[in-house]
Amino acid sequence: MKRQTSIFFLLGWNDYRIFQGISRYANQAGWQMDTRHFFRNLFPTDRSFRGMIAMYHSNPAVRAYIRKKAKSVPTVILGTQSAGIRAPQVMPNDRQAGEMAAQHLSDLFHKNYGWFACDVDPSGKARKASFEKKVRKLGFSCRDLSCGAKPLNEKTVLHKLKECPKPIGVMARDDHDASVLISLCQQAEILIPEEVSIVGVGDLESLCAFSPVPISSISLNMEELGFQSAAVLDQMMQGRPVPPRTIIPAGPLHRRFSTDCFALTDPHLKKAIKIIDTRFPEPLTANTIALASGISRRQLYKLFSSEMQCTPYHYLLKVRLNHARDLIRNNALNFSKIAKASGLNNRRTLNRAFTRSFGISPSKADL
Repeated sequence: MKRQTSIFFLLGWNDYRIFQGISRYANQAGWQMDTRHFFRNLFPTDRSFRGMIAMYHSNPAVRAYIRKKAKSVPTVILGTQSAGIRAPQVMPNDRQAGEMAAQHLSDLFHKNYGWFACDVDPSGKARKASFEKKVRKLGFSCRDLSCGAKPLNEKTVLHKLKECPKPIGVMARDDHDASVLISLCQQAEILIPEEVSIVGVGDLESLCAFSPVPISSISLNMEELGFQSAAVLDQMMQGRPVPPRTIIPAGPLHRRFSTDCFALTDPHLKKAIKIIDTRFPEPLTANTIALASGISRRQLYKLFSSEMQCTPYHYLLKVRLNHARDLIRNNALNFSKIAKASGLNNRRTLNRAFTRSFGISPSKADL
């Protein structure tokens, strides 16, 4: 019987999705996976292994082990932090995550932005730099709500939270830091998302979905990260050249309650938005929306232009098309019924508006 290739992987933290990605590749390649450190925090001493997938570890002894073994076996570093060795890295696209967070908060019409992290690491630096760059490109500035020290100084962060302008959209370095920020906001009796909207990174459902305030978060494609780290290691073991860095695209952003609110302060505009969001299937007109909002048609257009950079019609069309897209993806109805359920009257109107907005016809939207 042919002897299986033995692979050791040593992770700094145990994300089951990374484990699944590595395991999926290992199963395809017929590898034997040494998981002792993953499950029991042990190093293999009774047999050799042909390759290693390692992640930066906080324990100096573990980092020393990685450096020693990397001298004799092909090694791939998973993540942005190396263990002090020169080896190919497979990492998430942290810069893309920062851009996505800024764009999401911008789509909610935020004009005030903030960054929060409990401490500093390379991933956080890249996400922060990209987030701030995108915010500046949008014409705004970003406040650093972190305490700038370790351990976390809650008093300093609470002071910054109370003093910052609101509403404010904040990117947290990761989901853990987002949950810490949520706790601090609740301690300060600051409303989420009405006063502070929070975006995390990682999309760990067990943390995001069951947080006291469910966290909107950007996926880093953890399973693909694990799979590609194994693929790069396989190429190395076969003596083939590999790039020094393999960057895995981020996304999508899963929106939950922590950003489930537009950053609007005018009560009439809020009322107009609510009318459109709840009554979009009806034959709404600007006059109908203005009357129901308690303002003139002229005031309605002025508020939409200054606060949302669009007209009431364009916002109404966006809501209708997004609803139609959701129905198409869920295969809920035929196109004629989808058009009527979305307030677009008929299939022809749906097809024309959908194609102009999304660049594809409704018939291809569910592919």
